[in-house]
Amino acid sequence: TKAFAHTTTTLPSHVNILLGTTPLSHGVHDNFNFIVQDGALTLAEHLKRFGFATGAVIGAYPLDSRFRLDQGFDLYDDDYDREGTHKFAAGERNAKAVVDKSIAWIDNHGSPWFLWAHIFDPHDPYNPPEPFRTQFQDRLYDGEVAYTDHELGRLFNHLKEQDLLKRTLVVLTGDHGESLGEHGEKTHGYLAYNATLWIPLIIYVPGFSKGRCSQNVAHIDIFPTVCDAVEIAKPSYLQGVSLLPALRGKNLPKRPVYFESLYPFYNRGWAPLSGYIAGQEKFIDSPNPELYDLNEDFDELRNLLGEKDADFHRQRLAQLVIEMSTSQPAQEKRRLDREAMERLRSLGYISAPAGAPKKNYGPEDDIKALLPFFNRTLEAMEVFKSGNRNKGMDMLKEIITAEKNIDLAYSYLAGMYKELGQLSEGIEVMKLGLKRLPESYEIFFSYINFLEAAGQYEEIIRAVDEARLPQIDIDPDVWIAQGNAFLIKGDIDRALNVYKRAQSIDSEYAAVYDGLGKVFLSRYLKTNDSASLQESIAYFTKAVSLDPRFVSAYHGLGVAYGHGDDLDRAISF
Repeated sequence: TKAFAHTTTTLPSHVNILLGTTPLSHGVHDNFNFIVQDGALTLAEHLKRFGFATGAVIGAYPLDSRFRLDQGFDLYDDDYDREGTHKFAAGERNAKAVVDKSIAWIDNHGSPWFLWAHIFDPHDPYNPPEPFRTQFQDRLYDGEVAYTDHELGRLFNHLKEQDLLKRTLVVLTGDHGESLGEHGEKTHGYLAYNATLWIPLIIYVPGFSKGRCSQNVAHIDIFPTVCDAVEIAKPSYLQGVSLLPALRGKNLPKRPVYFESLYPFYNRGWAPLSGYIAGQEKFIDSPNPELYDLNEDFDELRNLLGEKDADFHRQRLAQLVIEMSTSQPAQEKRRLDREAMERLRSLGYISAPAGAPKKNYGPEDDIKALLPFFNRTLEAMEVFKSGNRNKGMDMLKEIITAEKNIDLAYSYLAGMYKELGQLSEGIEVMKLGLKRLPESYEIFFSYINFLEAAGQYEEIIRAVDEARLPQIDIDPDVWIAQGNAFLIKGDIDRALNVYKRAQSIDSEYAAVYDGLGKVFLSRYLKTNDSASLQESIAYFTKAVSLDPRFVSAYHGLGVAYGHGDDLDRAISF
C-alpha cells in the first residue's frame, strides 16, 4: 500500500522497473533526451539466461524499440502502424489490442516464459470506449481505468482457463500516477507529489497467502523480487530489495526511496526537482523546498520545512545521490529523428529540449511557480478553439506580460495570429519570444515555420546561420527549411549542401529526398544536364518510397518525367 515510483514519466519509470536501478545509475531521466545504454542488463535479458522465452507487447510510443528497452526480448511488439493509417497518428493502441497480442503470444510458448504487457489507456486524453464512456461520462479517467481492468480480466481469465495462473508469477503496477488537478497539476510529469509518485503494486505468487504490506517499497524492488520468486540468482548491482520477505509478513531493511521529476528541466529549462522518502518523511528539493509527514499528511498539504533545516535534508539527499550513482558509462543521449519528435509531441510528452541549464535557479524558476502560467496557456488555447478568439488571445497576452518564461505562450499566440491571417503580427510575437528566451528551441522552430509561411527566405537563411541552439543538430526540418530558402533564392549549390546536412541527421526522412530531388531538377533546368534529371527522379522516387503520401514528391516526379519526354509517366504521377 506504500509503493512509489522514482520518476513521473513513462520511459524512465519502465527503465527503473526493468533494470532494477534508478536514473542516477542508468541515466534515463525523461522521455526525450535519453535511451537505454547497450551495456545495460534488462530483466528480460537476465531471465533469458535462465531459459525463459521473453515477450513484450507495448501500448504506446514512449516505449518504442528505438529507445532500446527491447534488449533481451524475443518479441518486442511495438507495431502501432496497424492501428492507424498515418504513422504519426499511430503512437498508441488500446488495451484490447495489447491483451489480444499478449494472449496469442502466451498460447504459442511453453513454460518458462516472461511476458510484459504494457497498457497506456489511463493517460490524457481520457477517451474510454463504450460502454465505459457512458457509464463514466462524468469521470472519464475512471472509465479508462475500468476499461483497463476489464481487459486485464480477459488476460487473467485466459491464464485460468489454460490452467496457467496457479503456476504464474504476476506483477501488476503503474509507471506513475495522475494528478487530476491536485496541487494544480492536470496530469503528470511536472510535480512529484504522491498523486503521481504513489503507484499500485500487486504481486501474486502461487502458494502465498493474501495480505497487505504497508512498508515503503519502490519500482526497483520488482527485479530482485522476480528473481527470488522464480529462484534464480540476482545481479549484484541491483539497487532494490526482494519483496518476498514482506509478502511473508516480515520487515524489509529500512532505506530511503529516491525520486525525481526532470521532464520540465530537460524540456522547458525549469528548475530541477528531486527528493527522497525515508520512513514517513518526504523531502522535495527545489528552489522552494518542501518537507511532509506522510503519516499525518499523505496528501502533502502542510509543508513542515519551516520547522526544520533545509540544508540538513539537502545534504542527506546529496549523500543518497552519491550512493545511488554508479561508475557506469556516461548516460547516452538520443539522436531522435523527426518521426520520434512528432510521435512524442502527439502524445503530449515533449515541446522541445531546453537550452543550456542555468547555473543558479531561484524561486521564479520553481515548477510550482511556473506551472500555473503553463496551465493558463493551455486554457487560453481551449478558449480560442471554442470560438472566443479575442478572449483566448488576451489571456496569452496577459501571460506574456506577467511571466516571460512560458515558451508555449508565444507559440500559441503567434499561431492564433496566423490562423487569423495576420502573419506579420505572429512573426513579431515570435521575435519577442526569441529576445526573451533565446535558448528556447520551441520558439526558434516556430519562428522558422512562420518565416516560411510569410515567404521571408532571406530571414530564414540568416536565422539558421546565426542559430547557436544545439537542437538544430538533431532536427532535419530546420535545414530543409533553409535548403528550401536557398533554392527559391536560386543558390543551388548551398541548397544542396544544406539538404545533405539534413540527410546526415535523418537518412530515412522523405522531405530530405524531396528537397534533393528539387535541387537536381533545378540544376537540370539551368544546364540541361540529363544526369541531373536522372538524379532528381531517383531522389523523388526515394521520397515516395519512404512516404507514399508525400504529395510534393509525386509532383516532382511528374515534372521530371515531363522534361524527360516520358509523358505517360508524367501524367500518372
